[in-house]
Amino acid sequence: MNRLKGQITSIQSSQHLSLVNVEIGDDSLHLLLLEKPIETVGSEVDLVFKESEVILSKEPIKSTANIFTGRINKIEEGEILTYVTLLYCNKEIAALVTTATLASLAFKLGDAIYWIINPSEISLQRGHHGS
Repeated sequence: MNRLKGQITSIQSSQHLSLVNVEIGDDSLHLLLLEKPIETVGSEVDLVFKESEVILSKEPIKSTANIFTGRINKIEEGEILTYVTLLYCNKEIAALVTTATLASLAFKLGDAIYWIINPSEISLQRGHHGS
């Protein structure tokens, strides 16, 4: 599971949906929640998203998704799936992609690439109460 820390810069809510913008370093990441968050603007938050939800690209794409740059730090190639680790804002971001897709993109260690995550694939990680 990927984890990033950031600070909420804005929240827009309507009925049971919320668009939350979070600042991470110099970047702004947006996530779509199916709730009105209990957190407020200025709150420090932990964001989580699955490795299988991260899309990799050599070129930026036109999208409503979050698009950032990172540098390939590690490639663990398997027969069917490959685990790619990127460095982003001094944190590791992991992506799980098919080995065939990775081969067609011809990524190699040290390459600067784009990583993409849809706003609906990101969650706020919250602590558990009563434990």
